[in-house]
Amino acid sequence: MKVTMVGVSGSGKTAYMSSLYEALGDAGQNDSGFYIAPRSLQQFDKAILSVGDFSRFSLADKFKWPDGTQQTTVWPFTVYYNSKPITYFDWIDYRGGILTEITDAADSSDISDATKSEIRGLASHIELSNAVILVADAFVMTYYPNIKEARHRSGARRIHEIFTTYSRIYPNRNLTFVIILTKADTVDAQWKKDNYAPLIERGLEVFNQMVALCKENPAWEGSIVPVSAVGEGNVKRTITPTGDIMHPFKSEDKIVGFPVPMNAEHVLFYCLGQTLKQMRSEAHKSLRQREEELAEILRKAGLVNKIWSLITRKPDAESIARAILEEKNKDYEALSQFELYIEPLLTKSLERVRQIK
Repeated sequence: MKVTMVGVSGSGKTAYMSSLYEALGDAGQNDSGFYIAPRSLQQFDKAILSVGDFSRFSLADKFKWPDGTQQTTVWPFTVYYNSKPITYFDWIDYRGGILTEITDAADSSDISDATKSEIRGLASHIELSNAVILVADAFVMTYYPNIKEARHRSGARRIHEIFTTYSRIYPNRNLTFVIILTKADTVDAQWKKDNYAPLIERGLEVFNQMVALCKENPAWEGSIVPVSAVGEGNVKRTITPTGDIMHPFKSEDKIVGFPVPMNAEHVLFYCLGQTLKQMRSEAHKSLRQREEELAEILRKAGLVNKIWSLITRKPDAESIARAILEEKNKDYEALSQFELYIEPLLTKSLERVRQIK
């Protein structure tokens, strides 16, 4: 299972990873029973190194923001429920600048070979992903009253361009996405009323094209949620207007309280729960199709095929079909061990995540 995180530079992707570490990086830190840990080889020393690498995202250790993502990072994780491993996923974090470079270049001759390679890599990761997390700065979305400018400044326009193309190329492919509105604790009080309802509505307006694509694609599952890496009241933000139309303001965020992430785990629970649910549905469908195909093969094969198989000493159609069905059954059995956790994951996520459909 693959989850890709996409957003422009400064949108809060790496800080969100920090909030995920604080929320789910250790067993017993939350009451959901779920937690995650880096997936590594069985050697104890390598496992410790992997955990240490993940723990560098901790905001509580240094009360300092992590450095932004400079290159593509793939994090292999295991999800545990009450200390029992239930599923695995790869978390892919792309550097934010790549989105700008995709759309800013006039033509391919303006892009370096290294950037072309990165863009191909990003496309491949999105193509292979079961879920994508679309990251946008909530403060930026609310700072600009003009909705078109808010779309441009937050990176929503660039994200729209990518997924409009994705929808055209893969019209029937399953996709789960979550729009996360980062730095939600820094927006003005008017956006926080009724559990951030005005902010969520603003986010749906800014990401209107993703909303439309989701409603047009029956195989898509979309949602939106405000998040904060540190929680309400734990950061002091200073805004300085610049007078520069390209960069109208500078912001400085200082952590002033112990980080208590808001909604970080619900994003991941939604991605995993919906993906497992889709996989379960596909497994059932595939199993039924294979059984129907087997019945048809057996009906057509008959005695003549068995005699020909004996003469040629090659497997008959029935044996081949049964072998294929057996492999599919094994795939379904592997998935079935996770079925028990699909509804708990989704139920927990929907406490905070608003579905688009």
